[in-house]
Amino acid sequence: MTRPRPLYYAPGVRRPVSPLRRLPQVLLVVAASAAALAPPGDAAAFLWPNVPEQIARALTSGDVSERRLAATRVGELAPETAIGLIQKGMSDPDVEVRLHLAGAAVRFRMPRAGDLVIEWLGEGDARLRLAACDVIRAAPTDRSVVALGRVLGDPDPHVRLAAAAAMGAAGLPDAVSPLLGHLDDTAPEVRAEVARALGRIGDARAVVPLIGKVQDSVPEVRRATSRALGELGDARAVSALILALQDASQDVRVEAVTALGRLRSDEATSAIADLVAASPGAAGAFAGARPADSSASSNDVREAALRALGRIGSDAAVKVLLAALAKDDPAAPRSAVRDALVSAGKQAATIIPALIAALSAAPSGNTAAGAALVLGELKAREGLPALVRGMQRGVVPLRHGLRALGALGDPAALPSVLELLGDADPSVRREAIRTATALLDPARPDGRAVDPARALLVDPATPPDEKLALVQLLGRTGSPRAQAVLLPLAKARSASLRLAVIEALGAARAAGKLGAAVDAALLEALDDESADVRLRAAISLSRVAGPGSARALLQRLTVAAEQDRGALGIALSGALSRAGEGKGATDAKDAKDANSAKDPSDPDLVRDVAAAVASAPDAARDALLEGLGRMPGQAAGAALARMAATAPIDDRRKISEALAGHPEAAAALRKLAGDPDPGVRASAIWSLGAVGAADALPLLPPLLRDPDAAVAGNAAGAIGRIAGRAGLPARASAALCGALSDARPYVRANALAGLTVARARCDGAAPRDLLARDPAEAVRLAAADHLAQGGADPDRRALARCASEDRNATVAARCASPAAPPSGAEDVVVFVVPFDAGRGGSARDAPVPRAPFALVRADGLMRLGVADRRGELFERGAPRGPLRLTVPAPLVK
Repeated sequence: MTRPRPLYYAPGVRRPVSPLRRLPQVLLVVAASAAALAPPGDAAAFLWPNVPEQIARALTSGDVSERRLAATRVGELAPETAIGLIQKGMSDPDVEVRLHLAGAAVRFRMPRAGDLVIEWLGEGDARLRLAACDVIRAAPTDRSVVALGRVLGDPDPHVRLAAAAAMGAAGLPDAVSPLLGHLDDTAPEVRAEVARALGRIGDARAVVPLIGKVQDSVPEVRRATSRALGELGDARAVSALILALQDASQDVRVEAVTALGRLRSDEATSAIADLVAASPGAAGAFAGARPADSSASSNDVREAALRALGRIGSDAAVKVLLAALAKDDPAAPRSAVRDALVSAGKQAATIIPALIAALSAAPSGNTAAGAALVLGELKAREGLPALVRGMQRGVVPLRHGLRALGALGDPAALPSVLELLGDADPSVRREAIRTATALLDPARPDGRAVDPARALLVDPATPPDEKLALVQLLGRTGSPRAQAVLLPLAKARSASLRLAVIEALGAARAAGKLGAAVDAALLEALDDESADVRLRAAISLSRVAGPGSARALLQRLTVAAEQDRGALGIALSGALSRAGEGKGATDAKDAKDANSAKDPSDPDLVRDVAAAVASAPDAARDALLEGLGRMPGQAAGAALARMAATAPIDDRRKISEALAGHPEAAAALRKLAGDPDPGVRASAIWSLGAVGAADALPLLPPLLRDPDAAVAGNAAGAIGRIAGRAGLPARASAALCGALSDARPYVRANALAGLTVARARCDGAAPRDLLARDPAEAVRLAAADHLAQGGADPDRRALARCASEDRNATVAARCASPAAPPSGAEDVVVFVVPFDAGRGGSARDAPVPRAPFALVRADGLMRLGVADRRGELFERGAPRGPLRLTVPAPLVK
């Protein structure tokens, strides 16, 4: 069984506000604003039922002002209603009406809307021609894209530019010939857009004509041309791009060297090396100077050159990068040189031997430190002996060598690290403690660090900050000997030391009398006058409390004061997850009888917890229901299913969440998926995605059309999870590909993430279109993850364009470096704390009950719903990796 993972996330919050916020034991997520946590019904826009009929009637009015007003309101309607009105109104004689409806068509991504505006391309009003280009770009069809070809000769350069952009976004090969005919447009902005469009389409017919534009008189055209040649990936462009490295514009040089990196042209290595060796300030009077006509600096050119060498990855490129380490700063958290070597190491088998050879020679301190750090980033365990020898010889500076060993993650390095715990240099000692802590895993007990850490902990000369770090180190060992060292310190006078000890005691469970002593010390800490201590003790108990502590915690929860119930609830739900441990084992005499295994439930404890729910106050009820969900065995699941039949709404929401721990109760989740309350439905569907089998799939596709975005979005995620477990990618494609055109961003995003989880694909270019044109960040992030999984050439080109063109830095970074698939899972407790713009940008002091949330998991799926009465949610089996909250579904347009 997995354990709650300690996480802390509070964007925009720089100062501690409450004990909860200071502790890295629960996931505290700060919403975009206090308004974001209003109940779903208050957040959504409301329309009277007769409004759609009024708008439809007004669009046919003889009064043009009435039609114009109605056209401005079409965007407020539900997509299924709005699209029909747009189709009828596109032929309105009034230009203003048509322009408003065109904007609505773009917003709703109206299918085949491009065909409706083809005739507009010949209109006398340039605004209509521009609007037509925008509609075709948002919803292209083969016929409408071909029709754009004649608009490339439009007298208005803005229309020509919009037409070229729409043709490039559509990506149809039929657009290549018309675009090539306008590479010499009189307007430089149009020439640049034509070049960009040709690069997006990716047709080899454009290579030679584009090579001729590398010497265009306008820098922006040369820049766009260089980028396009890189996207086309044709080696015929190498010579022209090498010449472009000498361009007077730094922007052009950045694009040219980036293109050569994409081409992986070793022929260009020598020319690129000159850019790396050049003084960073060569282009101006000071380092990083920008010429007046460039947005890039000479440093930008050098970093682009380093990235290009990393992509080329040849022996010659690696030599240049290793030489560049001599001028690199190993103390910097990130380095363009090291990043390039890591990039090369992921594709070239020769990079690791070259780094090892560098450490074995007599390099400079910077070179040795950089080589060591790169080996660590590459997780190259074969480099461990050379790294340790380099540290022992004094070639690798100890502080940087320790950082490298921590990144390497090989427990075999631990003895070498422990030798440095008592080093005379404080910076080396602190780095050694951090590295040893990183190399240990309490799930795999390792007592080698106990004795040296204990010796330093009791040494009066050890500074207080190092003692706190040593306590954390002892906790990470998972060793009973370490807990024996820590127990006497649980009542230390120093508040910071005491808190560190209590947290360390919760790192790993101890057996027998020692485990009972740890439980007793933590239970005693629950009575401490300090809220910090009580909460820290509760979190540790949730991780390690033995089954025997569950009853004591249950008693405390039902009689506790209001201010203590939050901490006690955390402790109890964790303790209940281990209730009945050992009951599932067979008796020795029945060891050969497969049918003799027992239900691991503790029926008496299940009965007591269920009975306590009826009389408990609201905050305690949610903790008890969560605890039943985490209890093993069928008895707890059956108790939850019985309560669901008559429970109030808040209880049903929590029961729906809790049943994610009980696959045997899937039938109860099916019933709850049809609950009148959308919060219950959303929670039940998400849980069904966690435990449902293939026979649950027919229930879910109709729910993609649920009017509540949280329900529909969770249904998309559930389809992907179930289809992925059952190995049915075709079932996921059949259900989710159609949802990619849903008007609600989170439904589109979860449909893409569901396809990714199920390893399913859709016919056509829909995911690439969403990456290029969808206005929602969440959708583009999900599209990037989905395309990275595919690996086809069109997908790679789409990701490369996104990395260089998307205006959202987060999306561009994801396209450049797709997230690695998560490995492993763990249970996570999440408290939702709002960010309140009305309080000067600070966070509130406590979680908000019944707060709408959108939790983004490491696998890209979003869980949508409403937090419980404590402002908490429990995510069972979350993939290991980052978790974050984004704007709740009711506020997303």
